[in-house]
Amino acid sequence: MKQNRIGFFGGLDFVTAITAVLCSAYGLTLVYSATHSSLAEGQIISSDVRSMLVSVMGGLVFAIIVSNIDYEIISKLWPLIAGGCVLLMIITFIFGVAPPDRPDAKSWLDLKIFYFQPSELLKVGFIISFSYHLDMVKDHINRIKTIIPLVIHGAIPVGLVLITGDAGSALVFLIMFIGMLFFAKVNMGYFVAGICAIIVGFAVAWQTGLINGIQRERITALFYPEQYPDAMYQQNNAKIAMGGGGWTGQGFLKGTMTQSTDFTVPANENDMILSVAGEEFGYIGAIALILLLLILVLRVLSTGLKARDNVGYLMCSGISTMLFAQIFINVGMALSLLPCIGITLPLFSAGGSSSLCIYLALGIELSVYRYSKSQSKSLFYTQ
Repeated sequence: MKQNRIGFFGGLDFVTAITAVLCSAYGLTLVYSATHSSLAEGQIISSDVRSMLVSVMGGLVFAIIVSNIDYEIISKLWPLIAGGCVLLMIITFIFGVAPPDRPDAKSWLDLKIFYFQPSELLKVGFIISFSYHLDMVKDHINRIKTIIPLVIHGAIPVGLVLITGDAGSALVFLIMFIGMLFFAKVNMGYFVAGICAIIVGFAVAWQTGLINGIQRERITALFYPEQYPDAMYQQNNAKIAMGGGGWTGQGFLKGTMTQSTDFTVPANENDMILSVAGEEFGYIGAIALILLLLILVLRVLSTGLKARDNVGYLMCSGISTMLFAQIFINVGMALSLLPCIGITLPLFSAGGSSSLCIYLALGIELSVYRYSKSQSKSLFYTQ
């Protein structure tokens, strides 16, 4: 039965929306600073800032639109969504291009107007399809004949991104897979077995040379940094930059290493964006960045816990796990606690694909919030 409609903004989760916008505004400020020293004469903003700004604005529009579509409708479209994402990954494997600093990772599609990374959209598609899958088998989730298809489902995106050379994104998918199984209340025994299998698999890959080249060097460098100065150059300088900021920072556009024309901290507009916050806004600025992201993660998880059904709960759990995984890995890289594997900091790092797809994911959370709170405040719904 049709109900009164309040409009696009009726029933909107303003806490999530405002927190995300604050993250993006702070991120744009940091990316502007990180790329400021490389601006050509007369150039106002860099292409990274322009791409990020357009993606944030477009992402907000998409998020509001998605929030007005019942998430149950979205979940039931999983075959179309998942199929489209897989097709994009196959196209990327064939026609993908790699950035100059990562020639082994052909993870981008050159659309001439901009570069798009399909693995970011695949994350959203996986959250939708895997949530639906988990919901279908929730009554017998711990049976082995249920677990095996779930594992196959989780292995598909991991395999797809690995063949494009993007090991970092593969790790994020693995964490998302494990996290969503945890929230689906899978027996802990399966997690123990899975972790043991991952450890054995990693050991075999290491011994047989499947993990080689720069990936092997970066892992080894964490334990023997003095033997691999080149591999640790980016991370060491990022820590120096953050330490140089002290508590309050050196000031916007005044960071010694951030504003260096010698690119003292490589990719500081991307993987090492935390170093910009630390140097120019100090420990306080870096902590504020992390707190904003944690508020976003907890808010999404809170929405899931209050969802009207299991699918909504699982979708929000998947989104919060995705965000947390990227935050954990990126901050770990910046602090030299984890190897540098090219994972962006959500809504802060330069990268149009990342920001756009995160806002799409947040649009699903906004839909769960809107429909779980009051269906009368939405424009499209099932009855």
